[in-house]
Amino acid sequence: MSEGAAEETRMIETPEGTFTIRLISADLGYVYPGLVRYTIEVLYGTEPVYTYAINSYEAPPGSTLDAATVAGIAFTRLEHDVRSRPEIYTRKRIFTRPLPGGGVYDVVILQGSPRRFGNSARAASWCDDEATRAGFSSKVFYIHEMDIRPCIGCYVCYNQGYCPIEDDMPWIIRAIESASVIVVCTPVYTNTVPSGLKAVMDRCQWLHAREKILGVRVHARGLTIAVAGQQGRGPFACVTPVVDAFMRNLDVQPTGAVLIDDLDRIRDIRGTRGAEDEIRSALRALLESGAQE
Repeated sequence: MSEGAAEETRMIETPEGTFTIRLISADLGYVYPGLVRYTIEVLYGTEPVYTYAINSYEAPPGSTLDAATVAGIAFTRLEHDVRSRPEIYTRKRIFTRPLPGGGVYDVVILQGSPRRFGNSARAASWCDDEATRAGFSSKVFYIHEMDIRPCIGCYVCYNQGYCPIEDDMPWIIRAIESASVIVVCTPVYTNTVPSGLKAVMDRCQWLHAREKILGVRVHARGLTIAVAGQQGRGPFACVTPVVDAFMRNLDVQPTGAVLIDDLDRIRDIRGTRGAEDEIRSALRALLESGAQE
């Protein structure tokens, strides 16, 4: 199907005036293979007053009804509803989750450890301080202190560019969308990132949808800072690809990683010679190169 192809249109005359109901299909195969979005618009005169959308990925394999069938049913029911009680549709009814108006920062730091005063948190504080010293605004998100729920794979974000889950995630989405630098500070948990940080990464599919559906781009570069208890580079083998994949999914350019190991023995990252300088230098270089572009 072509992008924005009209499937069905109804003109409805009521005591409140003329309404138009349109069922429109959009081929979003450029996002995912076979992804089709069906949108139903109710217009009061020429003004859109109600919108319903569903896409083919919302219905998992084996579902009794596919998205096209559901859209057809919704279209018929809306037509009946507008005829029956047109007064309900004379005012705009919007069902979205607008992002916060504030919460814009140059540097966004995702602190992925549940330990508020652990080594990852210490690294995050160094980044926050270094950004401030350089004259940039920054924000550390302590993820495990926020209400962040896991992605449920509903694909609703690919309908109108918003996530229906009610939690604190809009603050992170707003911050990442406007940042110039994204820093991920994480410990190694079972050879990957902690569950709370992974939940944030998965929920950032919302940003991927906003880019593909609304054309909203993330213009940032990314830095990974990871700490591990064991000695050597082995513990980081899964962490860095996971963080890099998260960044690339949002068109954030990964610029490298600072990896601090052997903390089971050393315990405190401040006892690792050169760790603070390396972390600060990595962020400072990123900020300076960005200022020159």
